[in-house]
Amino acid sequence: MQFISKTSYATDSHKIIEDLTSDLTDPFDLGIIFISSFNKVSVDEIVMLLKKRLRCNLLLGCTCAGVIGSEEEIERKPANVLILANFPGVKITPFSIQQSELEVLENKESWYNFFEIYPSENPIFITLPDPFTFDMNRFLQWINQSYPRCPVIGGVASGGFQQGENGLILNDEQLDNGMVGIVLTGNVAVETIVSQGCRPIGETFIVTKSQENIIFDLGGKPFLEILQEVLHKASARDKLLAQETIFVGIAMNEYQHQFKRGDFLIRGLVGLDRKTGAGAIADVIKTGQTVQFHVRDAQTATEDLSELLTALTAQNKEKPKGALVFSCNGRGENLFRTRNHDIKLIQQHLGPIPAGGFFCAGEIGPVCQDNFLHGFTDSIALFYPKR
Repeated sequence: MQFISKTSYATDSHKIIEDLTSDLTDPFDLGIIFISSFNKVSVDEIVMLLKKRLRCNLLLGCTCAGVIGSEEEIERKPANVLILANFPGVKITPFSIQQSELEVLENKESWYNFFEIYPSENPIFITLPDPFTFDMNRFLQWINQSYPRCPVIGGVASGGFQQGENGLILNDEQLDNGMVGIVLTGNVAVETIVSQGCRPIGETFIVTKSQENIIFDLGGKPFLEILQEVLHKASARDKLLAQETIFVGIAMNEYQHQFKRGDFLIRGLVGLDRKTGAGAIADVIKTGQTVQFHVRDAQTATEDLSELLTALTAQNKEKPKGALVFSCNGRGENLFRTRNHDIKLIQQHLGPIPAGGFFCAGEIGPVCQDNFLHGFTDSIALFYPKR
């Protein structure tokens, strides 16, 4: 198993391809390219030139708000990252799926037929969905049911502000909707890390009245009243962080009796109605679910990622062959006030390893054996030959 990561900062399409393919003569099983939306060159042209120069069986990729290389996170600038991999003894199955197809795949057998892959093959899914045209939560619900304990890793394409502005790449095909991805089966193992940039404040509450993405009552009291009570009791630092942004964490496992950092899906609080006391969040919420308010905190985000990387290296002495890094576009320099924060931590604990990824509009990864669409996280996939 072999990984190579290449980065180009060029603004001319021919120079981009030269940067990404120089000194490459061997064939590769897989290429994954992430193209910054700050590039002014055509995605179609980059893909066409890349396929002419590169000996690669399969090409996957998307446009994004920023890219991540082995040593650097490049935000708000033109840049491109190409990850190349050889997977001996691994079958790579490419796929694309539209929302209309997703809506008619309504049982496990239909999913087995769609992928032509069964749970006994222990598949690993790498996915790149468009945020405006594809229901990723619905897709993950079906994968969790049809392929239990099989990881889904990836990131939501970013950089576009409306439908049609993001690009998805699968071989010769460039799409502006749906999802593209690959499935790995055979001689490959993956370790995953999902690290959050938020921590809980106050206590947990049961949603006692809700509709779609609106929470009316928590524990029988108006949402806004509970929020005000939590902030009144919060520390001075948490009050300051809450003034910047407040989040609602939805418990991933309703059967837990105690919850801690990392046990929640983090969703933004997008609106308050002072007349009714209701709050709107960036996801569907159901009555009976457990929630807790969260604040975004750079120190906690650093501690969480460091602890997860330390735990991984303690239990696994073998260095990974390569890494894919899917980071929220709310992390990076915007959160840490310094460049290259997450990739430096990854390399300090695991490196040097070839790595690549991008800043996403949502991160996909497994927690407690189920796969979720996350926000404000790092979702990291580390690849090894199967032991």
